[in-house]
Amino acid sequence: MDKSSANPLMVGLFFTLRCVVPLLVMLGISYLLRKLGLVQKPAPPPADWDNQNDEPENGNHENSGSLAHGKA
Repeated sequence: MDKSSANPLMVGLFFTLRCVVPLLVMLGISYLLRKLGLVQKPAPPPADWDNQNDEPENGNHENSGSLAHGKA
């Protein structure tokens, strides 16, 4: 009862197949949906989506990273 007849290479192969086969199925379905035109391209982001030049609403610069980079 202590001995296992499972080959370690087969266990590794089955584990890899268990991960790869669903991934390939999902990618194949995605490809077919795009080819059939059932999935549209995403809309472009709004003009001010990055908002890097504007200051935060409350006026402090906690998102600028100056304290983390030693500029404080």
